[in-house]
Amino acid sequence: MAPPGLEELYNEPSIHRAEWDIMKKIGWFTTARGPGSYGLFKTMMERVRSGDIDAEISFVFINRDVKGNECRRKLIEIAEENSVPVVMLPSDSFRPDLKANDMGAWRDAYGEELRERIAPYDMDLGVLAGYMLIIDPETCRRYRLINLHPALPGTYKGTWNEIVPRVAESDDSAYGATIHLCSPVLDCGAPIAFDSFPLEDLRDSLPGDELAPAIRQREVEREVPLLMEAIRMLVDEEVTIRGEELFDRNGRRLDGPADLSARVSSAVDGRHRA
Repeated sequence: MAPPGLEELYNEPSIHRAEWDIMKKIGWFTTARGPGSYGLFKTMMERVRSGDIDAEISFVFINRDVKGNECRRKLIEIAEENSVPVVMLPSDSFRPDLKANDMGAWRDAYGEELRERIAPYDMDLGVLAGYMLIIDPETCRRYRLINLHPALPGTYKGTWNEIVPRVAESDDSAYGATIHLCSPVLDCGAPIAFDSFPLEDLRDSLPGDELAPAIRQREVEREVPLLMEAIRMLVDEEVTIRGEELFDRNGRRLDGPADLSARVSSAVDGRHRA
């Protein structure tokens, strides 16, 4: 009988996973437009260097030229200081003739070029972190990519500036964000993890015109810890993804996304005490 492959060994309960662990390779996708994107990458590199997240950044993909953007320049500088390859493919100058006539065909063409550019690098998981471009369907199908959506699972769709005012005007008792798989249909990928926080104190203490900005501020404060905790959870295989289903470390299927609210709150509280 042929010896078992690596995947079979991983699925064999008598084998200790640590004996077969291989460091996960993460691809980082960003537009690097502002301080939020820069801060996410800086934090990720710090967590990787410290060993808190046991992974390697395989490459950084940026869909813009530097163009005098200081945050973009500093992000590239950090990558280069850590010997992380930087792949740049400016989407704003990519085949403008096609973009003007057929956005769907343009998105597919850009995705094909993106896949060709990142092909030399290994990637177990792709992280979209301040990536201001919709991923084409084929790239979603070929790679495991995760993204942050500024709403709780199964609630609001759209961008944060569309969602937060609706939350402020609603009777919702909680708000938060979700880490989900990227899918060919925008914002419809399976949720992997979420963070939820109560709104009662904000509703009780603030007038109506100040509520939406305060909700957004609290959500933004929790975005980086949520993404870091979700990445660590996947890298450590506390939760694994098969297709669009989630399983715990013992192979039991989970009924829904992981609730990381307590971990995020602990990280935020620790930052406040520091």
